[in-house]
Amino acid sequence: MTNSGAHVANKFMKRRFILGLLVLTSTISVAQKQELSLEDAVLKRFSDFYPKGPSQLQWIPETDKYSFISETDPPQLMVQSATESTAKPFVLLEDINAALAEDEPLKRFPRISWTGASTFIFRSKRTYQTYEVTTKTATVLFDIPEGAEHVLMNEQHTAFAYILDSDLYIGKRGGKSVKVTSDGGEGIVYGQSVHRSEFGITGGMFWSPKGNKLAFYRMNEGMVEDYPLVDISTLPASVNLIKYPMAGRTSHQVKLGVYSLNGDPLIYMNTEGAVDQYLTAVGWVPNEQSVIIGILNRDQNHLKLNQYSALDGRIMQTILEEKSDKYVEPEHAPSFVPGSESQFLWMSEKDGFQHIYLYDLKGEEERQITKGKWEAQKILGFDKSQNYLFVHGTGETTTAGKAPDHSFNGMQRYTYLVDFELGGHVLIDSTKGTHSGQLSPNSNYILDRFTSIKVPLEVNLFEANGKMVRMIHESENPLQDYALGQPEFLTLSGANNQPLYGRLIKPSHFDPAKKYPVLVYVYGGPHAQLVQDRFLGAAPLWMYAFAEQGYLVATVDNRGSANRGLEFEQATFRQLGLEEMSDQQQLVDYLKSQTFVDADRLAVHGWSYGGFMTINMLLTFPGTFKAGIAGGPVCDWGLYEVMYTERYMDTPESNPEGFKNANLVERANLMEDDLLVIHGTVDDVVVWQHSQSFLKACVDAGKQLDYFVYPGHPHNVRGKDRFHLMEKVLDYASDRIGPGVK
Repeated sequence: MTNSGAHVANKFMKRRFILGLLVLTSTISVAQKQELSLEDAVLKRFSDFYPKGPSQLQWIPETDKYSFISETDPPQLMVQSATESTAKPFVLLEDINAALAEDEPLKRFPRISWTGASTFIFRSKRTYQTYEVTTKTATVLFDIPEGAEHVLMNEQHTAFAYILDSDLYIGKRGGKSVKVTSDGGEGIVYGQSVHRSEFGITGGMFWSPKGNKLAFYRMNEGMVEDYPLVDISTLPASVNLIKYPMAGRTSHQVKLGVYSLNGDPLIYMNTEGAVDQYLTAVGWVPNEQSVIIGILNRDQNHLKLNQYSALDGRIMQTILEEKSDKYVEPEHAPSFVPGSESQFLWMSEKDGFQHIYLYDLKGEEERQITKGKWEAQKILGFDKSQNYLFVHGTGETTTAGKAPDHSFNGMQRYTYLVDFELGGHVLIDSTKGTHSGQLSPNSNYILDRFTSIKVPLEVNLFEANGKMVRMIHESENPLQDYALGQPEFLTLSGANNQPLYGRLIKPSHFDPAKKYPVLVYVYGGPHAQLVQDRFLGAAPLWMYAFAEQGYLVATVDNRGSANRGLEFEQATFRQLGLEEMSDQQQLVDYLKSQTFVDADRLAVHGWSYGGFMTINMLLTFPGTFKAGIAGGPVCDWGLYEVMYTERYMDTPESNPEGFKNANLVERANLMEDDLLVIHGTVDDVVVWQHSQSFLKACVDAGKQLDYFVYPGHPHNVRGKDRFHLMEKVLDYASDRIGPGVK
């Protein structure tokens, strides 16, 4: 052998030795990994196993500084300048306690909101207080009455509104509270979300920009039928009657009132039209002289954005209208351009994707600000020149008929820098994954929280032009000591060549030469996207714990789900449960085509809309699944609430065929496979009547099924009983698809 040959041979032998050592080390490492118990996976998902990040990370007004709470004991408020490399202690918990005139000190750092460069507010027991950092003094802003709910301060922190004994009150700083209404209760609801929060509004009070006036909802649901929920905690059991307007039946009536702190009379906006129309997209014109309300008809296919006088309630004009042959879904209030009394930004899906448009109060659309096959989701703010707009949104989606672009497919989220005049855009950070940006007060910097399928959490600081300044935080993998498989993203071919995105979870000991049973997890309804480019693929930890027992867990987002544009979302209009089956079939076909899948051992599980989907899949594909586990399932859309159902299905009277085809109760006689139905006994979202009606239909048809209830639980089973639920679900699945492959 030549010297060169010997050298090559020695190098080869050394490489084999190193590789062998690496394999041995890897094997030992895997062997030393802990097993994640199902109980821990369920109960510690958002605590021990959630990626740790800077607590209460936020910008400080009037500065280029940001603050966060340290993890030290005791914790302290840290402050760091964007131009400095280290954070410095700013406020100690003991400083706050020393300033409080209370007998019992705070045990942990309170949640704060900065109001100036050196002042922040926080809540302590039944008071709102402000803390001045330079003088180390605390001042009580407001005393919160006992029993007060839905407390909301104005931005100036000079007044606050709240609901007490069903009526609306407003308190001024340094003064007494004023009772604004007096007929609350007995079907009259003030200052809370209406229309079952179906239009993106989760509150019912809206302070004006200068804090001088409050707009608020008044909902009259006295005409809505009572629905009984049985409370077994009393002796004897008692009935809690709730107002639950079902599809096609009488709905509630809503008004918008305005109260002025200067003592002007309380007035209501003259929102003429059908008494059961929807009032949404509530916003103030900056001069506080008028209010903008989105008036949506009950069919939800015609929106009028109206301007009303806040002085006398009269309608001033209709600014714009949007119509659809399916539905219009306004979920954002108008956002006025800083410094302008007439120009505002409006978010609309009218071009097929949710984008931002510039309008003026004359109703003229000046231009479309964002464009493309992606969804603008949130306006972060302008730069100082107002030449650029910062926007949070999805990645591009794939055009039908073209190869999917896996970098931008709707599963990601990015921060966009948009040219306000020309409309072009760039990404602050194009790293594939999910970004969430916080714009600094002077718009010079962005704090970006980033996660991806393999990255738990990073927090990075960027200049507004996209230049990275530094990494602020990198979270350790909280599951690094546990044996868990890595999720994989799937791209399947859907209708019209539209890609469907899925997720497959395998055990860490996966062997492609073996055949594995599979649990398909499904939701499939509007406003949801299960598969996202987040840590662990956005999957709950119970899926990984189950996979480690020798199973695969698979999910796909079918048509009708969110963040893929109107064509994708509205494909299910008036026929819920039909097109979704075609897309779920693509997942089943994919699984069956894989050599490592035992096609004879499949199960399916879902909750709520996913419960509806689970039963529907068993009925549509009999014999495909060994078992289905349906939680809180919608079984008859005629029993579901007005706002949601009628948006996607119209009414039972106008769409009898659609309601009939989607009615699982009427198809119960076709059930062939093992099915477990689970329901909370005080479910006020998908009322218990759904699954009980299905159960009765099964009994009438001589069909056997398994049934389990959670006494006292509403729509979602939470707390320690959540583990009991998942143990029951997975035990039922594994009993029928057999033991996992080890």
